[in-house]
Amino acid sequence: MWSAWDELTCVAGEATSNGPCGIGVFASGFIFPTGVCLTVVGVIVLVRALRRPVDADASDAWRTGEALVVIASGIAIGLMIPRYACPEGTHLSPVFRFCTSVDRVFPAPSPGLPWKFLAAAVGLLIGILMIRWRSMPWWLGSAVVLAAFMAAVLLTASRSTGIPWTAYRSFTVDGVVTALGSPQAAAQAQESPTLRTSPNDSAKWVGATIVPG
Repeated sequence: MWSAWDELTCVAGEATSNGPCGIGVFASGFIFPTGVCLTVVGVIVLVRALRRPVDADASDAWRTGEALVVIASGIAIGLMIPRYACPEGTHLSPVFRFCTSVDRVFPAPSPGLPWKFLAAAVGLLIGILMIRWRSMPWWLGSAVVLAAFMAAVLLTASRSTGIPWTAYRSFTVDGVVTALGSPQAAAQAQESPTLRTSPNDSAKWVGATIVPG
């Protein structure tokens, strides 16, 4: 909710942790109301859980629930790991998955694909272990769930709406122009004595921001 609100409240010309204002507005419009609903549900579950008595001989289904959360977190991390990567000096085309620069274009390599499967496999193995480990301490299971869930949430936020504390809004409204992967615009900006370019390395936005020098 915090990361989505940061994107929803920015104004034209500002830069958030997601890049130029407005880049992640669609994701933020979905994430913020979803986060509000999940917060309400979480508060209700927490209050009801604290009011219920604890039975030492009760069912151990809590391990299954925590294991499912770990498995889901591993899959989410695998989905969020970037598959394609471009060498320094080039940008990833968001549509055709090509690495582009002023003077060359070539298919983007995909070094992240093995890491995607590895993250999902690790989450699945840890989840199975939690289900089968009947004597697992409750605090250990809770710590594993918290670590996996926070890793998935932070990676998802960094790949969608951005993480607010990783960047500060830095642009003013006067004369912001974007060159969305255009070699001609980038070359003109580099040759201009009155403009300077600020490259954007974000995997969600491709191009350079041209601001008054």
